Amino acid sequence: MAMTNRRWRRSGDRGYAAVGVALALPLLFVVIFLAVQAGLWFFARSVCLAAAQEGARTSAARDASLQAGLDTASSFAGRVGSGMLTGISVTGDRSGTSTTVVVSGMSVRLVPFMDLQVTQSATLPVERLT
Repeated sequence: MAMTNRRWRRSGDRGYAAVGVALALPLLFVVIFLAVQAGLWFFARSVCLAAAQEGARTSAARDASLQAGLDTASSFAGRVGSGMLTGISVTGDRSGTSTTVVVSGMSVRLVPFMDLQVTQSATLPVERLT
């Protein structure tokens, strides 16, 4: 009798490992996709910041214009962030003492319904002859 009871418990435990994997695997995939999405967002953020800095450097030159800085930033963001940064928008402002370039875009979306906007700016003093 004890033997039959033991066999019944063992046969009733069958499938628990498969059910556990079936429940844990989607959660694991969600965590992996979120980690990759975070990496894509950080990359897009870095590209926007580097493009803004490059544009501000160009615009801050003594004989340069704001438009030259905006063109440089747009070209840089399109070249370096191609495929990873979409909807690139470059704006800026230049006064007699400083120049600011702002680069915005959307990070590539891996996780559905997760639109991540990225905006970075750089400000530098304008070079002047003293």
